[in-house]
Amino acid sequence: MRIRTLVPALACLAAAPFAAAADSVPAVKIDGFVDSIWSNTNPEKGDTVGATSGFDFSGKLGLSATISDKVAAQVDLNIANDGNVTSRQAYGTWAINDELGLKTGKFISNYGWTSAYAPGLYRVNSGPITAFYGVDQVGADVKYTKGAISAAVTVANGFFAEGSGDTAQATGQDAGAYALGLDVVYTHDMAVVNLELVSDQDVGTGTDADGYHFGLNVQANPSKELTVAAELIMQSVNQKGVGAEDAQNTGFMVLANYKLATAMPMSVTGQITFVDIEEASSYVTSLAGGTVATGDDVTGTEFAVALLTNPAGTDKLGANLEVSYTQFEQNGGDTEYKLGLAAELLYVF
Repeated sequence: MRIRTLVPALACLAAAPFAAAADSVPAVKIDGFVDSIWSNTNPEKGDTVGATSGFDFSGKLGLSATISDKVAAQVDLNIANDGNVTSRQAYGTWAINDELGLKTGKFISNYGWTSAYAPGLYRVNSGPITAFYGVDQVGADVKYTKGAISAAVTVANGFFAEGSGDTAQATGQDAGAYALGLDVVYTHDMAVVNLELVSDQDVGTGTDADGYHFGLNVQANPSKELTVAAELIMQSVNQKGVGAEDAQNTGFMVLANYKLATAMPMSVTGQITFVDIEEASSYVTSLAGGTVATGDDVTGTEFAVALLTNPAGTDKLGANLEVSYTQFEQNGGDTEYKLGLAAELLYVF
């Protein structure tokens, strides 16, 4: 499950990928966002991470097409800081009946709690646990919904970023070496519980390995002002090549967001994230704090606090601030520290 609702401070716009009105006619809807971030980072000691400061930009232009009451399509174009435009998603959906839906093409994976897009975040940055979410998938997804339970089975070219960058799996792979995933969601009046299981039979570049992912996340709303979430991820990569070592990766995150009773729509978020990477391979190349090379063992903890506001009185404009403190160790060496500050203007349409 990936939370994709709009929550820069207060709004909540839900998406229903397989739903369409019975009397719908062919229609196209355009949406997206423009996200501008200034950030500054400073290490307290050591030279593993240098001080950095500057502006970053990203944008999304999404096009959703309702073709009939059972058929729809979605295309998302992402614009990067260097001006490159890529297709983050390009997929079609078929509502076979009221309970069963099929999605095929290139799409953001179901796995992980944190939103893939900026408007769905409860802070400015996404945090280090998202390094375990895998890549965007190319394949087919079948989703079944009955009452409070939904379950999606995905067959894709991969989950870990084996030899194909960090955006999606390439089409070429060993015969039968697909990633098979199960995503089960239970929705209650005050909470959502999500269980994830993935088996990937083609992990690594130039190596023969099996990768496994277990994820469990919970989101609860004890009151209309408070949202809390927690996530646990455990991964195992079993190498089969000569001299290769197995990897066991763990991530844990807790987050709380509280809406303030102020004239300007405003909320505060606190998040703590812990990650432990053994024998980091090409699918995890960075951690909040420094570059991680293949074969490194890395442990890190991040503390982040964010203030989210809607200064124009609309949830279509977010002006957000974030302060983070990260400490991490590589290969049992000295503990490194980093302080981070980020300011964001987020326009949503």
